[in-house]
Amino acid sequence: MGETEASSRNEAWDALMDCLFEAGVLDGRGPLAERMAQRVFVLPSYKNVSPDALHASWRRNMRVSLDGIRSRRAPGPDDDDTPLREVGEMRARQGVTVSEVLQTSVTQQTVFLELVRQLAPSSPYRDSLLLELFSNYQRWSAWGMVALAAGHREAELEMQRRAQEHQDSFVQRMLSGSIAPSEIGSGAEAYGLDRTRSYRAFRLRRAPSTDVRAIERYLHITSSGARRNGMMTIIDGDLCGFLATLPDEPPQTAIGVSPPVPLHELPAVFRLATRALETALAIGRHEIVGVADLGLHPAIVADHDLGELMCDRYVKPLERLGASGAVILQTVERYVENGNRLETTRQQLFLHTNTVRYRLSRFESITGCSLRDSNALVEVWWALAWRRLHAPRGGSGQVDRPTGARPAM
Repeated sequence: MGETEASSRNEAWDALMDCLFEAGVLDGRGPLAERMAQRVFVLPSYKNVSPDALHASWRRNMRVSLDGIRSRRAPGPDDDDTPLREVGEMRARQGVTVSEVLQTSVTQQTVFLELVRQLAPSSPYRDSLLLELFSNYQRWSAWGMVALAAGHREAELEMQRRAQEHQDSFVQRMLSGSIAPSEIGSGAEAYGLDRTRSYRAFRLRRAPSTDVRAIERYLHITSSGARRNGMMTIIDGDLCGFLATLPDEPPQTAIGVSPPVPLHELPAVFRLATRALETALAIGRHEIVGVADLGLHPAIVADHDLGELMCDRYVKPLERLGASGAVILQTVERYVENGNRLETTRQQLFLHTNTVRYRLSRFESITGCSLRDSNALVEVWWALAWRRLHAPRGGSGQVDRPTGARPAM
């Protein structure tokens, strides 16, 4: 291209830019704003955006790319996309979805192309200049859409974080009893809870591999359009919360639950869910359990001093005898768990009846108690249960037993 032709082409470009600028197409005024308004305000999520604010943001967005379009260059690393990110953040806070933000940008491209075709002055270079303009404008539009989406996402994440913090605070205060009665009703309404229902407090131990979202789905406490089944947060490393209906499927780990109570009574029963969890973990239970499902085990787990005294009285004297004392303790444990049934114990241990009788007699002689005395029987069972809880895994204190067995009275 010769110098004369290049000069003529540049003059035609400048004329095109001046025409579009005067018509308000390049800076978002006039017909561009009018046509955009006709097409954008039919989108549902733009109902909370005022027309004046929308027009102002269009003009601001156009100004960001105006210099690049006029100088016929593509966007580069030195171009500042901050104004576009700020618009994306603002739309997110106004409730405009990212898809409709991007749809608006595509609409703006369409309107821009329509107006340019109508307003571009005639020249020998008209078609080639329009092709160049459209190609460059699309580059700037794509650059702008990335910035808008990034700003929208940043705002979404910030709003989600704050919403989660508010939700966590609500659950923590509900379980601790530090929430004002007036806040329970407003919170229940805000989070989709039915205040007329009863809820169970729950607690489960979180492992490094625990998928929190999977737990939410299992407990059916994810937010939905319907009334929520419950809520959950993290307290001292455990997943804690409350729910109205227990899941039908068995869990992957132990979950301690309380009896069902109204929302305002949750603090009083949350400690029961905690005790149920600690007990279930101690005795190797892996289901949804309440304190009532665990017999006397919650007391054994909680009262260390009493368990140690019972163990000193009924277990330690036998342990000092070594192997002979161990088989006596095993026989007594089976006997107690079998409801004092001699024949059942004999069959399980593959022993002669007289051998079982001899071992029981030796236990009574060494400890000075009678296994026919109901009080002594409870104490013996307590001592043996405490011993199992505190024996090393796989150690001599581990004896096969029916799950949750307790003494027969």
